[in-house]
Amino acid sequence: MSRNSDSLNEHRNSNAPMVEIFGGVFALLLVLFMLITLLSQASLIERLEATNDEGLYKIGWGADSSGFIIITFPTELRIIETKEQVNRGEICDPRSPFVKYASRVYQGERDQIIFAIVDDGTATMAEARNCMLKIMPDRPLHIGWIIASNELLKSVSLDDIPPYIEKVVK
Repeated sequence: MSRNSDSLNEHRNSNAPMVEIFGGVFALLLVLFMLITLLSQASLIERLEATNDEGLYKIGWGADSSGFIIITFPTELRIIETKEQVNRGEICDPRSPFVKYASRVYQGERDQIIFAIVDDGTATMAEARNCMLKIMPDRPLHIGWIIASNELLKSVSLDDIPPYIEKVVK
């Protein structure tokens, strides 16, 4: 028996350095993993903060330009980015959210407003366009528009159509 226990002790003693090396490498890998995780988390937070700036709702439109969506209804328009609504008769009021928004959008070199016309909101879009021509007479304005019918909304697969749009297009 003593010979078996001696051989067992020798076997345990010969594996002890391997266990220590494995444990040290494992601990080093854990520290490395934590460092990588912290660095990637800091990078992700930085990118998320950068996307929280103005222009989160900017989309590509045309050749090398960007657009900001405004939904026009027969009696009002809604600015998607700021979640504000402006009645048709108040669009060009100097304190109007639309005037402030349009002035900010057209500060960019290749930025423009894209009107999504819902349920015969063409007259509202025309009033907003005329307002922009009035408040920025020396600036060349590029304006985009789309007809946002029920078929268009289905084709872009909007599963969650906001109620104020859904009631108009149905």
